[in-house]
Amino acid sequence: MQSVSPPVIYYHSVAPKPDPQWVLHFLTMELAAFEDQLAYLRSRQFRGVFFEEWLAFRRGEKTVSGAEVCLAFDDGLLDNWVYAYPLIKKYGLRFTLFVSPECVDPRPLVRHTLEDVWAGRCQIDELDARGYVSWEELRLMQESGVVDIQSHTMSHDKYTVSGKLRGFYYGGFPGFYPAWNAFPEKKPYYMADQDFEKWLPLGAPLFEEASAVIARKHTINPQFFEETTALAQKHALETPENRPAYEAAVRRLHRQYEEGGMLIAEVESETNYQERLAYEIVESKKILEEKLAKPVRFLCWPHGDNTHEAHALALRHGYLATTAGKLTDESEQPDRIPRFGAMWSLGPWLNRQKFHYKIASHFQKQPYYSLWLANEFKNKILKRS
Repeated sequence: MQSVSPPVIYYHSVAPKPDPQWVLHFLTMELAAFEDQLAYLRSRQFRGVFFEEWLAFRRGEKTVSGAEVCLAFDDGLLDNWVYAYPLIKKYGLRFTLFVSPECVDPRPLVRHTLEDVWAGRCQIDELDARGYVSWEELRLMQESGVVDIQSHTMSHDKYTVSGKLRGFYYGGFPGFYPAWNAFPEKKPYYMADQDFEKWLPLGAPLFEEASAVIARKHTINPQFFEETTALAQKHALETPENRPAYEAAVRRLHRQYEEGGMLIAEVESETNYQERLAYEIVESKKILEEKLAKPVRFLCWPHGDNTHEAHALALRHGYLATTAGKLTDESEQPDRIPRFGAMWSLGPWLNRQKFHYKIASHFQKQPYYSLWLANEFKNKILKRS
C-alpha cells in the first residue's frame, strides 16, 4: 500500500437523542449511529491510534496497514465522558479529546456514565450530560490509556470584528458567542442554565464576528447599546409582528453612528492581538500540561479558523502539528492534520456505506478511490471547496 496517514474522523457531541433545549443540539450525533460506526470499525479490526503515532505515519516513519483510524472529539463536552468514553472502551478503540481550558468545569466532579448503567448503578435516563468535563474526569480518561487530551485553544470564543450589523437576537445560536462574552464566568456551566437564551435581551444587535484566533477585536460604542435597549423597551419584541419597526429604527441609529464615526469605540492593537494569540495557543498548552501531567503537542483550531502566523506560533512553542481547518490547501503538509466529520442523517444502511466509502477511499482502495478522485475533479470544475 502507498504510504498514507490514517484517516482522522472528528465528532463533537454524542447522546441518545439531540437535546432541543441545547442551543448547539445540531452538533449531537445519536448514540445508536455512533455505536454502529464503532461496531463497523471493530468488525473490520481497525485499531485506534493517537496523534503521536499518526504523525509517525504522516512522516513516513511507519507504514499503514489500512486498518488504523484516528478518532477525535472537539470541545470537551460532558457527553464525551458520559457516553463516548464508555462505548469506545467497549469496542477496544481510542480517541483524542481536544479541550479548551476556559470551558473545563472547575468543580471536583466525577459524573455517572454508561458504565454505571451497565453495572446497574443507575438508569440511562438518570444520566446528565449537559455541560463540560471536569479536570478530574479528564485525568481519569487520560490515565486510562483510552483517551489522549490535546489543545483546542484557550477560549473557543468568537469576537466582534467590525461594525457590520448581521442581525438581531431573538434566541438560538446567533447570540451564542455574544452571550459568552457578556458572562465569561458562566461559560463552563451555560448548558445547564435553562435561562441561557435570556442572557442577551431580545432584539440585541449582533455584529460580524470571527474566531478568537483570527479576530482583531472591535469594541462597539456602549452608548449605541444603551440607545438600542431604550428602543427595545418601546416595542413588545416578544411578538414577532413588532420586530420590523424596531429593527428599522435600530438600522437608522446604526447608520447615524457609522456616518458620525462613533460606532467603533476601540480596535484591538497589534500588540494586544499578539498577546491574546499567545494566550490562546501557548497558555492553553501550558495549563493542560500542568493540570494533566502530560505533554500537549497537537492543536485543533475551533471553527476551523487559523492563519499561517498562528500555525507557526504553535510550532515554535512545541506543538508538532495543528489541524488544517479551513486552510484546505495545506492538508498535505506533514505538520497539518486533515479531518472529516462522520455525522450524517441518511438512515442506518446509507450511513454505514458512506462511512465505509470515506475510510476506504482515504486508504486508496478501489473502486472507492477512483470515485473519490472523480468527485474531487467535479468539485474543482464547479469550484467547490
